[in-house]
Amino acid sequence: MSTGLAPVHTLLEHTVQAHGDAVGLVHGKKSLTWAEVETAANRTARLLVELGVAPGDRVGLLVDNGVTYVTSFFGILKAGACAVALNAANRADTQRKLLADAGARVLVTKAAQARRDLPEMVAGLDDLTHVVVDRAAPHWELPAGLSVVTTDQREALPGDRLDLAVELESPAAILYTSGSTGMPRGVTLLHRNLAANTRQILDYLELTSDDSVLAVLPFHYSFGMSLLLTHTAVGGRLVVDNRFAYPATIVDALAEHAVSGFSGVPSTYAILAARTDFLTRPLPALRYLTQAGGGMTPALTRKLLATRGQTAQLFVMYGQTEAGARLSWVPPERLEEKLGSIGVGIPGVELAVRRPDGSECDVDEVGEVVARGDNIMRGYWNDPDETALVLKGGALFTGDLGRRDDDGFIFLVDRVKNMIKAGANRVSAKEIEDAIAELEGVMEVCVVGVPDELLGEAIEAHVVSAPGAELDERAVLAHLRGRLALFKIPRVVQFRKDLPRSSAGKILKSEL
Repeated sequence: MSTGLAPVHTLLEHTVQAHGDAVGLVHGKKSLTWAEVETAANRTARLLVELGVAPGDRVGLLVDNGVTYVTSFFGILKAGACAVALNAANRADTQRKLLADAGARVLVTKAAQARRDLPEMVAGLDDLTHVVVDRAAPHWELPAGLSVVTTDQREALPGDRLDLAVELESPAAILYTSGSTGMPRGVTLLHRNLAANTRQILDYLELTSDDSVLAVLPFHYSFGMSLLLTHTAVGGRLVVDNRFAYPATIVDALAEHAVSGFSGVPSTYAILAARTDFLTRPLPALRYLTQAGGGMTPALTRKLLATRGQTAQLFVMYGQTEAGARLSWVPPERLEEKLGSIGVGIPGVELAVRRPDGSECDVDEVGEVVARGDNIMRGYWNDPDETALVLKGGALFTGDLGRRDDDGFIFLVDRVKNMIKAGANRVSAKEIEDAIAELEGVMEVCVVGVPDELLGEAIEAHVVSAPGAELDERAVLAHLRGRLALFKIPRVVQFRKDLPRSSAGKILKSEL
């Protein structure tokens, strides 16, 4: 156990003691002080305990970024439970599978996210006893024994702390990410993991209570969660904006709220650079930018440095959900010198490049990037086999291939895992392949990620039709829209006579 670390929700409690009257959370016209955030979180915790949630229980959280997400997340932790963060873009059957896998006792959601899908989401979930929602929809026909509780009941509860004892080794969050089998894996992060990574990130970003961030990344995503936790820890200001579909509004919000920081994945910056005046608009308060979630092209990095970099520091970072969020960073003063590098380990993280036998690679020798630190996950929920593939001897084998230069900076060259990083999402090629293969007339299919300026990687599908089948791209895409989240649908579907293979008969994805 790391000296000086405390359960994640105490970050909020300590900030309330020091900055309780300061505005902590802004979303649209709503503005809450840190004290008001904690009061709402305390009421959520009391409601969950009244509903029978016990320490260690899992609580599903299906809410878009905003006041409800933040107060519910901390309320779940204050109740001693583990937050199961769900992506609202998932289909109802996927949500049901994830809730079942986690064994969630309660689902916290909003009618806007549940929509008409709630009955399908909760069907057959024996562990689920309650759904907490802002308002119930009259058309919902839910299973017998499942109670719907509206947030009116929460508001009537006391707003003081429960002060339950929560251990650092208790699970704080389960974040689902696609696995090598195509099925999502629940990355299980302990309070120790998240508390350690929060401190590690603060060590190099040097945030204070004077800082603020415009949060466009979802909090159910590890990068987004790190924004929530770091700014809570220092008492900075979180400004939530969910309108990135209209990127010009984001630049307006940066100016309106005079935030000191902004964070995004490569596609975030590519879209802002291509479709808005982000590179030229005067933003005098903006002092830093952070980027992770996939490799940003050197061309875009240079463009940011030549424009926004004149007044703001650019932090290029690398991480994985399995590491809480962050593993490495490139000090801004060395970014031009080390263009294309993921940098060096953040404080408290040891990074190495290793051969298959576990020995350390020489300078410029390619091997797998391996990490150690207090931020490394406990494992994948209910999946010891997948856990054993990546956690060995207390170290995380990232599945990324890289090389180390003379200065110890790491450059990624490839990935071991068959994963596609499309924007802020990690997508399993196998999941898409399986969905396409369900379409009558498909004989073979291979899905690959290809370089893309906006997304980092774009998804392409290569399909071989069965003899006599009459398939086209439109039919494949229509088939997928009812089965996959929009971010998993390929940009291009190409039809081929055959697929390239090795002498062993394996499809050569590298050639596609």
